[in-house]
Amino acid sequence: MNRTQTAISDSASTSETNPKTLVLSNVEEEQHDGLSAIIGSIKNTGPTRANSVRIEADLFDHGKFVDQYSTYVSGGVDPDGSRYFKISCGCKDSPAAQHDSYKLAVFTGY
Repeated sequence: MNRTQTAISDSASTSETNPKTLVLSNVEEEQHDGLSAIIGSIKNTGPTRANSVRIEADLFDHGKFVDQYSTYVSGGVDPDGSRYFKISCGCKDSPAAQHDSYKLAVFTGY
């Protein structure tokens, strides 16, 4: 099955860092040994450091929401800096729900 990314969305922020200045790129889903992970990079195009950055993946199967996973970008993202991220979906004893697409959202904290 070909799993595709359907959208990357922005979210509201509780800080001075605007999530719209955090740009996701090179996003893809990988599967190894029955486990799934969404990997990519995030770049801060804004003027201030982005702290407590969380990237959330909503999984869908034929348009129906089936599961959700997230990760934090440790250390924050400096202005004009970028970091890699990995969202592990499921675990060895409990794989991710069957899905054919996903949507990512970026959240910042402080």
